[in-house]
Amino acid sequence: MELDFADCWDFASGKEIIVKNFTNWTSGNEIIDNFIQEKQLKYDGSGRVFEWIPYNELLDIKEIGDNCLNIAIFKNGPLWYDEDEKEWIRSMCEKVCLRYLHNPQDLTDEFINKIESYSLYETEYSTEHCYGITQNPDTRDYILTFSKNYLEYFCEKCGNKYENTIRLKWCKCQIKHIENNFTNWTSGNKIIDNFIKEKQLKFNGRGTVFEWIPYNELIDINVIEKSVFVTAIRKDGQLYYDFGKKEWTRKLNKKVILRFLYDLQNINEYEFLNKVEPYLLDNEYLNGISQNPDTNVYILVFSEDFFEYYCENCGEKYRRICNQCQFKNNFTNWSSGNKIIDNFIQEKQLKYNGYGSVFEWIPFNELIIIKEIEDSCSTTAILKNGLLCYSLYYSENRLIRKPCEKVCLKYLHNLHDITDEFLIEITKSYLTDDCYGFSQNPDTKEYILVFSYYHFDNYCIKCGNEYVKDEYSDKYIKWCKQCQINQLKSNFTNWTSGNKKIDEFIQKSQSRISEYSDTVFEWIPYNKFININEIGKSGFTIAIWKDGPLYYSSSNGNYKRKLNRKVLLKHWYNLQNINVFFNEIIHLINESYGISRIQNTNDFILVLQPKYYCENCWGKYNNKFEIDNKSCISCQTNHENKKIGDLIQEMKLNINQNFGNSDKIFEWIPYDQFSNIEEIGKGGFSTVYSAIWKDGLLLYKYSSQSWKRIPNRKVALKCLHNSQNSLDEFINKIKVYPRQMMDYIINLYGISQDPNTKDYIMVLEYAKGGNFNNYLDKNYESFDWLNGLKVLTNIIGNLSKIHQEQMKN
Repeated sequence: MELDFADCWDFASGKEIIVKNFTNWTSGNEIIDNFIQEKQLKYDGSGRVFEWIPYNELLDIKEIGDNCLNIAIFKNGPLWYDEDEKEWIRSMCEKVCLRYLHNPQDLTDEFINKIESYSLYETEYSTEHCYGITQNPDTRDYILTFSKNYLEYFCEKCGNKYENTIRLKWCKCQIKHIENNFTNWTSGNKIIDNFIKEKQLKFNGRGTVFEWIPYNELIDINVIEKSVFVTAIRKDGQLYYDFGKKEWTRKLNKKVILRFLYDLQNINEYEFLNKVEPYLLDNEYLNGISQNPDTNVYILVFSEDFFEYYCENCGEKYRRICNQCQFKNNFTNWSSGNKIIDNFIQEKQLKYNGYGSVFEWIPFNELIIIKEIEDSCSTTAILKNGLLCYSLYYSENRLIRKPCEKVCLKYLHNLHDITDEFLIEITKSYLTDDCYGFSQNPDTKEYILVFSYYHFDNYCIKCGNEYVKDEYSDKYIKWCKQCQINQLKSNFTNWTSGNKKIDEFIQKSQSRISEYSDTVFEWIPYNKFININEIGKSGFTIAIWKDGPLYYSSSNGNYKRKLNRKVLLKHWYNLQNINVFFNEIIHLINESYGISRIQNTNDFILVLQPKYYCENCWGKYNNKFEIDNKSCISCQTNHENKKIGDLIQEMKLNINQNFGNSDKIFEWIPYDQFSNIEEIGKGGFSTVYSAIWKDGLLLYKYSSQSWKRIPNRKVALKCLHNSQNSLDEFINKIKVYPRQMMDYIINLYGISQDPNTKDYIMVLEYAKGGNFNNYLDKNYESFDWLNGLKVLTNIIGNLSKIHQEQMKN
């Protein structure tokens, strides 16, 4: 009887239908029936429902393996619950795979366990389920029914799970093809025969099969000059398993590499394995063994890709380059004249991995056009023959030279004795990837390190120390702390304030710079200021500094000046005690350019950076918000009503104390900033409008570390009736509101005032759904009561907090 899910809309009622249907079907065997029913009762919505499938439901059955796996069409298809659509579905006429359980004499627990073990199988992505079980009425064989994807993971011939991934469908039963061929060949040596057979039985489908290769299969044999190897053509080619065609095949007339084992005379297992072992690690390159019938010399046969990892000269394995052949054999052709240095260079060359340049001894006459870099410990030159490096542009492995390479020379002055300890220190400090080698001036006997000219991109051209890295980009900044401090110190004799204590104070400040972006604190002669003007009663003078402050230019590695810079001058008139001056300015140093003095007076001046001071009142900024807006909070909140002004100032000051928790600014918002004003609700004490705030909300953007406005923001305006007559109550309500850090409470952006009614207005975040009653009226039919209860729970919790804080709605 077919299950009817027409009026079933949920998982639970569908399970009830399945259970009620137990009496409408039977496999004819109580044990099988109980097994199926138990699995159906445990169905949790994942995969397909395990069913008894009548045999006549399976159409167009086709045998594909050795009577183990077949394919068919499942007429009604498997049953499953679709969680997204909330309905029970059958996939009609689905192609399925049938797994036969042959010759079950008795339905024992062992047989049931076998069914259970087959009913689930793991793929790369999930656990797949069996659709059910059926029985061939003629043979009485039970059959498990699976998705057609079962064949991606199980062998068509024997039904065992593939050993490799879905892309390499390899099963051990495929070895039978090789095993059946054991009697058709022999090397004539039992040890070698057993070795080859053992290798073949371990074949896992990857690469080519290791074989005995008759010598007459090898043609066009050619000797490679200066090599222990020979090339040839293998007529039949390598044997491999083609996963696409699912068959064994050969690559005909393939080029191969031959290694003759001349020193292998008397074959014994130990000697043979010892000779062949080094090549067994790369099975994909070793095709097999052969023997010259005339000389009886055994031959290892490799694929032509062998030379990508093994040296064609000596046969040793390497990565990109054979250090043995390229360097060690050349050690006798050069010398630095110092054994310790020779050993050091040789050791580095034997560790060369094919990347970058080879570290070498460079004869001094190879260095031409030598030029000293002014005010530096470094020198440039041209390396005539050039650096030695591995070529990426040739198919064969080889080292090439890049002639006439511009290089940088670092002289190791006053170095008389070369020790191992010294070379260890050199390695730590100087031997970077762009170091080409050692040289020596034959006249002065000074040793020289030779670097790439681009070495100066990362290392100081003056002292050789590594530049600092930018913490965000991880790129080098051409700034050397010690050299820049030394540059400033070298200039100490070129200026004086005329007061020893002030000179020492400035010199100490300059010696403490730690970042390339630090402002250099200076002595600034008063005659460097022009356009000097007093600023009201602020106590400040504004001026133009002709030379301007120092800044570090990383492009040319030096300090430059920003000419004609606007500065703020703070005066200390007729100063008698210089220590008092120091105590007063010490906390202002980071925002200052330096100190000056009016000539022939005791009037001292601190030269300040205007960006830290309000352009309206010249008060010092307290936080980043004020700096970004170029105005202090006092000036921003200058309101005609003092109480309102004080309120806004107090609210804004919270950003300095709660900056980590707040990214919005409380503001006074002029009423003319609002457009499209529409009434959306009314109560006994207030009227609520929706509106567009033209300038929009001011937010802190962490990505750009600055304050930005979001224009044309939709907001709610809560106009409080007669609030101009109960100003203190309005102010208290505003003060309490923003301190509530609660979920589901809308944000307060600021306040305004209706110019006609004089009523004060709370400017609030606009809530799309309106109030809860409005939401229920509009969405009653589709309302999810579970979510509704969650919303009410949140409302109750937050109302409790509101009453604790004595807030009013």
